[in-house]
Formats: sequence, structure tokens, C-alpha cells
Amino acid sequence: MVTDPTLKEVYSLVLTQWPLVAGAYALLWAGLVVYVGFALKRLNGLGKQVEVLEAALARRSGDAG
Repeated sequence: MVTDPTLKEVYSLVLTQWPLVAGAYALLWAGLVVYVGFALKRLNGLGKQVEVLEAALARRSGDAG
């Protein structure tokens, strides 16, 4: 067992507060998943805009030539 009183106090605090730590990590991961989801949605939308712009540029180039 732990004989150092400082370590004993730290371990007692950590073991009693683990639900808060687990909750904080859960919120962090949930936030990260939401952020990545929004980023991917935005990236998909930008890809569609690029396709539209490429099509418009191709039409314009076809009309000029």
C-alpha cells in the first residue's frame, strides 16, 4: 500500500472524484465529435460549390471558344 501521506491524499481525492473526471472527458469527446461533424458537413458543402463553379467556368470557356 501507499505509505506517503501526500500520495495517500492525492489518491483518495482522485478515487472519490472519478465521476467528475469521466464526465469532463465525455463532454470533451462529445464536443470534438460535434465539431468534426460540422467541419465535415461544411467541407461537403464547399465541395459542391467548387463543382458548380467548375461547371460554370467550363460553360464560360466553351462559349468563348
